[in-house]
Amino acid sequence: MNGPTPDDDRASFGTFLNRKLRDRGQRPLGELPDDYDLLLSGALDSLAFVEMMMAAGEHFSRDIDFEDLDPERMTLIGPLCLFVAEQLRPQPS
Repeated sequence: MNGPTPDDDRASFGTFLNRKLRDRGQRPLGELPDDYDLLLSGALDSLAFVEMMMAAGEHFSRDIDFEDLDPERMTLIGPLCLFVAEQLRPQPS
């Protein structure tokens, strides 16, 4: 059984992000490029970013360990999606 792909992660993050934007009365975003920075863009603040990571873990029913993710790249949608997909990949028994 395969885990979620980076595209699955991108869809999950996009849903969360657009819900937050709608809650603030802002227009939802379209497709997010790999270099889209969730914090620098102002789309999410640090608390909402943490909430999004928790929501991703709940959505995929797995814990996500961010210890090995480069802090300078963790808010970029492309690297974040790749990292989360790797974290959620089933481990060989």
